[in-house]
Amino acid sequence: MASIKLGDLLVKAKVLTESQLKAALAEQQRWGGKLGEILVRMNALTEEMLVKALSKQLGLQTVNVDAIQSIFPHVKAKVPKEIARDLAALPLQLRDDGRTLVVAMAEPQQVEHIDTLRAVARARIVPQLAGRTAIARAFTRFYENAGDLADIESSFKMVDAQGKTILKTQQQVREEAGKRGNRAEPGLDSLKLDGPDSGQPNPRDVLALLEEGHRKEVAALKAMVELLIERGVFTREEYLKKVKR
Repeated sequence: MASIKLGDLLVKAKVLTESQLKAALAEQQRWGGKLGEILVRMNALTEEMLVKALSKQLGLQTVNVDAIQSIFPHVKAKVPKEIARDLAALPLQLRDDGRTLVVAMAEPQQVEHIDTLRAVARARIVPQLAGRTAIARAFTRFYENAGDLADIESSFKMVDAQGKTILKTQQQVREEAGKRGNRAEPGLDSLKLDGPDSGQPNPRDVLALLEEGHRKEVAALKAMVELLIERGVFTREEYLKKVKR
């Protein structure tokens, strides 16, 4: 018996309205992408709600990766850093004398992802569901070894569509605030810091800011693609065929 569709499941659970589902499906038809991620991006539901819905749809156990304090080195070594990042997968536990690997995944329904993990880990894969951004936070802690974000500027810089830096260190904010008469940098007011003199943003606040920047960049990209389609540079069908995975 075929499993219920994600959209129908969410509507049936009364966490999504018919109009919200129709809007998300229209967005998916127009631009492609996964329905769940579109709904989260549209703020129609939270990532936690999406994970619970997918758990029911796929019949898989969920895992709260934010609550995980540590991963044994020999477990983490089972999945190379690049593959863990690309597949949004996080190895959690080895069972059966190393023959079985429990992995937190954002897309366990992707059979090719399971096959890749099985090949690199040389073990049977038991997937557990977790949100994509939650896995990204855990990846930063366990693979990048950057729980404290020791030097955020040396690793990456977040910019907007015009190339202007959005995310800066506390020291830069202080210096620029002094030049402008102690007026805070727009967009950084809500960025909490680990301590008064730490000079480093809290990782969760950094990710929240990155997610907001991502939403803005997606909107800008869509507008650009729409303009190119209107001017006949390519058709919508050609675009969807190119981005389809």
